[in-house]
Amino acid sequence: MKKYFLYPFLFLTLLPGCGRQQQQKVEARTVKVRTAALRKHEFREIFRAQGMVEAARKGTISSFVPGRIDRIFFEEGTVAEAGKSLFQVDLKNLTNRVELARKDLEVAKASRLTTRQGVKLAQIRLKKAERDYKRNQTLYNSKAVSADAYEQAETAFNSAVVMLEGAVALDAAAAAKVQQAETALKLAGQTLADSHPSVPFRALILEKFKEESEFAGAGMPILAVEDPSSREISCRISAVYWERLKPGTEIDVFFAGKKVCGSSVYYRAEVIEPASRTFEIKAKLPEDTSLKSGTLCDLEIVLARRTGWGTNSDAVLPGREGRMSLFLDEGGRAKETSVSCGLTTDGTTEILSPEPLLGKAVIVRGQAFVREGDKLEIER
Repeated sequence: MKKYFLYPFLFLTLLPGCGRQQQQKVEARTVKVRTAALRKHEFREIFRAQGMVEAARKGTISSFVPGRIDRIFFEEGTVAEAGKSLFQVDLKNLTNRVELARKDLEVAKASRLTTRQGVKLAQIRLKKAERDYKRNQTLYNSKAVSADAYEQAETAFNSAVVMLEGAVALDAAAAAKVQQAETALKLAGQTLADSHPSVPFRALILEKFKEESEFAGAGMPILAVEDPSSREISCRISAVYWERLKPGTEIDVFFAGKKVCGSSVYYRAEVIEPASRTFEIKAKLPEDTSLKSGTLCDLEIVLARRTGWGTNSDAVLPGREGRMSLFLDEGGRAKETSVSCGLTTDGTTEILSPEPLLGKAVIVRGQAFVREGDKLEIER
């Protein structure tokens, strides 16, 4: 019976002793960690979106005049320099029209020369008739000539006046015909020029809608072109960002996971699209960009940028009551401290109000295994 009661007594006696040993063992554990001080870092608030590449200067080049296409000087995918003719329509016929208009102008000018000479001749006859009329008037007053002779001189003078007026009218009509012929020649020349249009920028030929020898009506598209140097990226952004996303906002452009270039917003729409509640922004791309029109790119839009103090993002752990915390090395022991965090950029998290932590050793590796009061072994 004594043995029966002895064992429970020994068990109860040893059990508290095991708890103390286990507690001492936990308290005495050592964790290997690495520490670092807070460091200065540039933090950015990023908004990610997708945008489409397109050319600001683009369009279709149409035939201004109807006719058969004689030549298309550039193939798809080639580049035409500014001012170079892109295609030619009905050259022979339009050249003949210019030549006919030039001949008509020559005829009109010759006719005008004849009418001007007619005016001069009428003026000479009027002067002669006026002198005869005045002389006969004097003689008639002195009874030196008959009334019939005076009336004949008067009639000749009035006839000369009418003949001069007629000659002047004919000359005016001839002058109008000269102007009309000059205008017709200019129009014919302009039509000829319109038959081989060009563009004022370096044009990439995107597509041909017609082939040589086909008929093209006036206004019918023949080529689609764009200016590669005017490529830009356009995207639509939620209206909640309208106030913050101003012209000058920086943008990083990514394609296939790689950064292609940086740019900045130069256009922000002043109108919110009612159906989607979005607005459009545009940013110019470098002239030597390899991105083609129609490419869908990823964008990182920098809404804010500032310099502050931060530490490795992995070092920041969820704390109590939704707060965040860091572990510090204080005299070889781990000490937990609550922190307020700001932006996170490139694996570094901003610590707000960092003054109490400046110069202190923050645990940046091994912190997941650390508890308050643990002994620390610092890795070098």
